[in-house]
Amino acid sequence: MRYLQKFVFTLLSLFLVGCGDSDDDGGGGGTASITLNASQITASVYQGDIYEVDVTVNYQGEGVLVGMPKGVNEVPIWLGADKQSITSNQAVFRVYLHGNVDTGVYNSALRFVTAYSNGSVAYKDVLIELTVKEPLVFTVVAGKQNVTLESMISVSDSGPVEGNSTYITYDAFSDWDWLDVEVVNNQYKAKIIKTDLSVGEHVGYIEFLDQNYRFRKVKIVYLVTEPEFNIGNVNKLTINNETIASELNMTIPVTPTSEGVIWNVIDSSSMISVTQNLNNVDVSLEFDLLSQSNGRYQQWIEFEYQYGNRLFPKTRKIEFDVEIDFTDIQQISPYVLYTSDEVTVRVWGNNLMSLTEEDFKAFTPIIQSVNYISDNEVELNIKANTTEQEINFSIENRLDYLRGEAKVVVRHTPVFPVASINLPENPASKVIYDSERERFYFRSYSNWTNLLYEISHDNEQWIVEQIAGESPKGLAIIDNGTQLLTSSVSCSMTKIDLDTKVTEDAPSVTHCGYMDFGFIGQYYTGETVVIDTNQWPSIYNYPNWELATVNYPSVYSPNAILSKNGTHLIWTDSTGISSPRNAYVYDVRNNKFNVLNTNSSYAFYLDSFSISATGERVSFQNRIYNSEAIVIGNVGLNDDVWNRTFVSLDGTLAAHYDFSERKIDIYDIQSDEGAFFTLDLPLVVNEENMFIKEIQFSEDNRYIFVFSSNLNTEKYNMSIYER
Repeated sequence: MRYLQKFVFTLLSLFLVGCGDSDDDGGGGGTASITLNASQITASVYQGDIYEVDVTVNYQGEGVLVGMPKGVNEVPIWLGADKQSITSNQAVFRVYLHGNVDTGVYNSALRFVTAYSNGSVAYKDVLIELTVKEPLVFTVVAGKQNVTLESMISVSDSGPVEGNSTYITYDAFSDWDWLDVEVVNNQYKAKIIKTDLSVGEHVGYIEFLDQNYRFRKVKIVYLVTEPEFNIGNVNKLTINNETIASELNMTIPVTPTSEGVIWNVIDSSSMISVTQNLNNVDVSLEFDLLSQSNGRYQQWIEFEYQYGNRLFPKTRKIEFDVEIDFTDIQQISPYVLYTSDEVTVRVWGNNLMSLTEEDFKAFTPIIQSVNYISDNEVELNIKANTTEQEINFSIENRLDYLRGEAKVVVRHTPVFPVASINLPENPASKVIYDSERERFYFRSYSNWTNLLYEISHDNEQWIVEQIAGESPKGLAIIDNGTQLLTSSVSCSMTKIDLDTKVTEDAPSVTHCGYMDFGFIGQYYTGETVVIDTNQWPSIYNYPNWELATVNYPSVYSPNAILSKNGTHLIWTDSTGISSPRNAYVYDVRNNKFNVLNTNSSYAFYLDSFSISATGERVSFQNRIYNSEAIVIGNVGLNDDVWNRTFVSLDGTLAAHYDFSERKIDIYDIQSDEGAFFTLDLPLVVNEENMFIKEIQFSEDNRYIFVFSSNLNTEKYNMSIYER
């Protein structure tokens, strides 16, 4: 059994004043004298350790004391001494040097003093120098099997510490199961005897005992580091029109620097598929990735690794970017043209300047000229011929993947039955017009139920039918006019094929709660947004249901109206919020919200606003704004709360309903500054249809469609006028 002795060091702090080597015999007792076995103590210890040495004092005097020399008023915290034994002419003092300070070199002195009562005094000083070193540290990199780390400790038979030859060390011990010590050639060797220590720092001590069971410790720090991996260069992948199929694959080398490390791929981003091999990962891009909009998409591979019992399983990610940079066409607006018309069509897409005028004309010879506005926007001057047809626009690439297909539909100019028909319900949404098929769609709400209606014609009469849809709330025509997307009050989504009327479930949000998806819109980029219009809104990108990154201004239960070409969005508070209320026009092209100064705090109804197909004209009550949301003039004589103003699709005309006069005036609003002047004769509205909900112009401005209601009789109407 080993006995560990704890020392309590007490320094006798004798501060001598006026001491000297005086031989004055002023009293009995003789002349004091003193000799020491050492004039200097020099020691080097590791931080946290203790050095101890005995000083033998031979003296002639009535006793002996130890203290600090004259002028030293503070005992260093690293210095201590106490008396071990004393006879009439000899004393032994043990001096302790503590390594409990910062590393460095420290100097001081001790004064040993004797005296007689006659005043004879003698003293000797012992100079002391202490060097404090960093603890012994041994490190090893995890991964080496059967680790037998051995490091020599500077200890020999002459003593347990450097520079001390007083004590004979005869044994050394360790209480840590991972640490052992053995004697080799009269020196001690620390040995790591466990190979499954966990990653991290392990601290142990080796204790050296002398024959009197006095001891010192040597601190051993054993650092096990995590395995590392040599991962080959992972470069950004760029996919463009020239990319071939083999370039959608790559191999990433993954090699652990330590033997015995086990690693396994456990997950990866959805756009890639991975196959793990011995020392690499094969990566293939999923073909669906190509349907993403141009941009940079971060991809990742996550693998788990383990090193025996040293390490709990940990994970690491390999990240790289995929940049999609196709030349493609996203949208053409307007995409419905009429035979024999000459019209300017706006094309949106990516890298459009890489296409020559001849490239565009290769789609159809009816393109007369091309005007490049930017790399994302081009104007086509088209002279439609006399034949009805469909023209597809798509850009070829070496992957044979269809990117951004868009179409132009040439139709004969429609002729609508001029009539007034009853509607079964009151339109509770903006009425959506399908130019390609000459149909209207609207949502109604009554008896706590939402219904979806279609209004069509057979050239002689109008037909109103309810069509399928699960209590629809928001609705929009998307995907180049092929689908009607609706949302329900229960947050489910439905797609309706506009040609076949076949319905199918669409991807729905998984966390509905109190959300109310009252608005759906498709921007000119092809990005579809679904907006929760219940109180403070959330805006989602569809169909992935990620929150939109655009910082939409805070409005309450928003009204949102999107221009037909998807470039401008009216974004306003609802009527239900207390004043003041806010309104904005969002320019999707440059991600800019312009404040719409309405000078109003109460009339923020959905039918109080309208916007042209390109966003160049916006109306609120009797005011006309440009695309920057700046007022450019007024129509009508007043802004009564029941008055309504609606601009035409091409932004050249405005229909203003004067509630007090029960008439609709048509204004020319092409000027950039009012005043605006009326055209044609006013349209008279009868008493049955006095509350106008919406007015729409046909795309050639020949017809006016008026949707109205009578709140007293609960009768609803669509009236068609020919100019």
